[in-house]
Amino acid sequence: MKFSDLLDLLPEPGGVPASALADDLALITAVSPELADAPLPAADAAALARGYVAHRARPVTAVVLTANEEERIAACLTALADDVDHCLLIDSGSTDGTAEQALRARPGTRILSAPWADDFSRQRNLAFGEVTEGWLCHVDADEVLVAAHAGRLRRALCLLDYLLAGRDLVVSPVIADQGGPVYTNTQRVLRADGSFRFRGPVHEHPYTPDGLAPPRVQVDVRFDHFGYLPEVIDERRKRELYVRLDRLARATEPDNPKWVYYEVRDGLDPAASEEEVRSAFALLASATGDTAPDRPGYRTERTVDSWSLLCELAVRLGDGDALRTYPALLAKAGREVEATYYRTLVESSRLLGRLSALVDSITAVESAEEPANRHLMGRLYELQSTLALASGRYETVVPAYRKATARGAGRSVTEDFGMLAGVLAETGGGAGSRPRPAG
Repeated sequence: MKFSDLLDLLPEPGGVPASALADDLALITAVSPELADAPLPAADAAALARGYVAHRARPVTAVVLTANEEERIAACLTALADDVDHCLLIDSGSTDGTAEQALRARPGTRILSAPWADDFSRQRNLAFGEVTEGWLCHVDADEVLVAAHAGRLRRALCLLDYLLAGRDLVVSPVIADQGGPVYTNTQRVLRADGSFRFRGPVHEHPYTPDGLAPPRVQVDVRFDHFGYLPEVIDERRKRELYVRLDRLARATEPDNPKWVYYEVRDGLDPAASEEEVRSAFALLASATGDTAPDRPGYRTERTVDSWSLLCELAVRLGDGDALRTYPALLAKAGREVEATYYRTLVESSRLLGRLSALVDSITAVESAEEPANRHLMGRLYELQSTLALASGRYETVVPAYRKATARGAGRSVTEDFGMLAGVLAETGGGAGSRPRPAG
């Protein structure tokens, strides 16, 4: 039996006997192909469930990089109480109460002093020299395991040790930015005695010794991340740090296209001028190929993400050719949601522009109204009101509607208004949701 066979049995009634194995297997949300094909230590699910009862988990060590984290470290470590056996802080010169708060929250926490050297990977990889057994779970000091998921990480790692003993792999819990995106391919948990190491001074990930992405397992374990709240970014000057490290990495590895991607993504100001956006687009386009890698690695892992970023820049530039080219590449790479978004954005913009032009064409014939065509002109104004509503020309909607009703038309617009009022009421945006102005 292969790992994928067992995962396929889980949703089937009776496919995997009710057991600790079934409960823990439900925490696995995705596996990479090489792990899906891995053979399991027993031939059927029932035998696997029986054997799992006697299996004992290997130790888990939380690895936390710290630098003046006294306000955050206690919440981070306390939340891990059910999931890790040990905590190791790699501290790069904290001058506040980080150590005291960590020891108060988690007595026995080890603190390794390691001066900051402009390299997150170097800091993380120090843990492999300190811990040689079990798992290393890399957690940022501003991340907190959600209370409802306490214990899940330990269970998932115990299961993987049982089913995939001897397989080197990385485990990805979910990281959810507070008020922002959710990340699933986080690659935060590694075997302490494995061969994978982090690479890159920033935006670091673990790789195989030859620079390829390692086999991965995604698990239903969520950490909430508070480090990208606007006030935190400003206070800790994170954007400036990342841009500086991006540029340092690009200067060190000028032929690595991933650093161009990161420099553009992190460094381009939202308020940048058209010239600056155009320059960033040209730089990224010249560094990015048009073929998705068979297997992402240290140099190629951001190829497809670069296409997505190029689409975003093309929107700002109004570059129709790019908005045909890169969505097609995204679709070919399996990123259908992004491809559909940008395609729809282009097509809807074209259609809205056409609708707006029709609104103006009706205005242009106002002077041709006469008694013989007054009724037809009313119907034209009715159309104009509808088209203006559809195209976002809201300043034209009511004047056109009044002109239509003055000529005996406008019924369909009234119906549209009624349906729109109903929609707004359902979404909490109706007239009753806020006071109406007097008069």
